[in-house]
Amino acid sequence: MIPPPGGGPRPRPRLLACDLDGTLLDSRGRLTAPVRAALLRARDAGLALAVITARPGRDVPAAVTGGIPDAAYWAYSNGAVIHPPGEARPRRVLGFAPGPVLRLLEAVRAASPHWSCALDLVDRTVTVDPFPREAAAHWTRVSHRARTDRLDLPGRVPKLLVHTGTGCGPAVVAEVQRAVGADATATASGGGFVELVPPGTGKSEALRWLCAEAGVDPAEAVAVGDGLNDLSMLHLAGLGAAPANAPEEVRRAAGLVLPSNDEDAVAALVALLLDGRPAHTTEE
Repeated sequence: MIPPPGGGPRPRPRLLACDLDGTLLDSRGRLTAPVRAALLRARDAGLALAVITARPGRDVPAAVTGGIPDAAYWAYSNGAVIHPPGEARPRRVLGFAPGPVLRLLEAVRAASPHWSCALDLVDRTVTVDPFPREAAAHWTRVSHRARTDRLDLPGRVPKLLVHTGTGCGPAVVAEVQRAVGADATATASGGGFVELVPPGTGKSEALRWLCAEAGVDPAEAVAVGDGLNDLSMLHLAGLGAAPANAPEEVRRAAGLVLPSNDEDAVAALVALLLDGRPAHTTEE
């Protein structure tokens, strides 16, 4: 049983959904031995596991995927591309149709001549000038386009990245949201970009789908994440947790605040779920 911050009983956890960067991984991008062992222990205890990340699958190193139990679901691109355990091809792909993508690109450029976009496709990333090439230096399978009329969009676009050059805090996210209006939901995962996803999608929708797939009520799910893009799944889950390195807005929204990602936050969460060890909560 999850120790209840408010004093009332909670359903026994049956699914653990984890953000990747800043949560499962430490600040050097490593999956530490204690976190790896904790995930195996959670799996052996019967919890369904899911990793829900803003990254596309091609940008997750093999050293990380190889350390996650094979039984885990992977939801990439803010949950738009979902792979069930052991399946190389996605079971589910959500995203923008080509028409809305072109309108969003126009809205971003109209809002500021210094803003630019990259399109996160299932198989590659496409940057559109004036997107700075150096900002995409560490991505894999990147192509560049000078003009929007040269874009070839075969199907859905799971996510757009907006480079503003001014970070991605709540104020910048809100500024981009005003620029795109109701055509997209703006959020951020802690990197240098504001992220756009179709309305009604994102990590909460991924978690809802994963719960249905695993036969779990969302009240029986535990979600942990450190980014603004994690807020929706923290609200949906029966228990939302955040590592201490998360921004204040995310820590306030969580029912449970853990040690930081450099202090093996997810290992501490698994110990709490399975052993009932005390942990600091936002209501203490």
